[in-house]
Amino acid sequence: MSDTKYAYAVGRIRSMERKLLDKIGIERMVHASSPEEALKVLMDAGYGDSNARVSDAFEYERILREENKKVYKLIKEIAPEPEVFDLFLIKNDYHNAKVILKAEFLNQDFDELLLDTGSIPEAKLKMMIKERNTSDMPVRMKKAVEESIDTFNRTGDPQVIDLIMDKACFQHMKEMAVHSNVKFAKDLVEIMIDTINIKTYLRVKRMNKSWDFLDKALIPGGRIDAKIFIGKLEGPLESIVDELRYTPYGALLEEGIESYKKTGTLIYFEKLCDDFVMDFVKKAKYIALGIEPLIGYLMAKENEIKIARIIMVGKINGMPDDIIKERLREVYV
Repeated sequence: MSDTKYAYAVGRIRSMERKLLDKIGIERMVHASSPEEALKVLMDAGYGDSNARVSDAFEYERILREENKKVYKLIKEIAPEPEVFDLFLIKNDYHNAKVILKAEFLNQDFDELLLDTGSIPEAKLKMMIKERNTSDMPVRMKKAVEESIDTFNRTGDPQVIDLIMDKACFQHMKEMAVHSNVKFAKDLVEIMIDTINIKTYLRVKRMNKSWDFLDKALIPGGRIDAKIFIGKLEGPLESIVDELRYTPYGALLEEGIESYKKTGTLIYFEKLCDDFVMDFVKKAKYIALGIEPLIGYLMAKENEIKIARIIMVGKINGMPDDIIKERLREVYV
């Protein structure tokens, strides 16, 4: 499809970009005197119902979920090729499948964790899994659900669900990105896979797991060959930095591993990975016509919602402002 057919959609998105929370708005949230005041900043930025004033800070999660749903609805309405955006919706389907499976295996109710922004209605997905009627699922998801059920029945370990479903999710996203023939989407998914694999490598190394475990956890389809991670599992952390120093991930690894060695946690490294992805997404701001600005805005809003959630959780739990700021992601605007 000619990029000119995106003229109207891009015009709408450029208008919406001006309403994104900038660094000043985020600073106002962080330094708000109370969780309620922080939530008010969000409401003033267009979150929630403009006709209803929310006074309970614990309503923040509902408001963030509604905003996420609103963003997907907008994109699907204005995009000339709305089916392309299913590759971003399916990650919510996989999230829901994980929640449903764990609820069944652990005999608990996790319905409050289900997302209503997937490509499959959560009630329908729940019924499919409950009745083991997966014939209408995408093939990749069907195989992952069946493998999760079989593996849990043999091992009794619910953690295997995350490994199986996450790997299938990003393989599915990569397949859809390639099929869409949108280079920006394909590049984005590959970068996401690489950053996830780097984090997986560090977690596996910290847990002293075997190379076989790492091999099962790594997601194929990124730009870094999985063999590199497996080959560096036994060596010092610096060895992976040396191996990838002259790739786009060199500086990310160097700074992230230095932080990990000092703190013993991957919190800051996860922030750096999110910022790395956002740096790529920001390229969409400089593309005049095409699907890229729509993808950029969608990712920008998801990032903004993540930032808002970090702040609200921090304010509700009485976390110092400087600690909250350390965990915040880079903004799109």
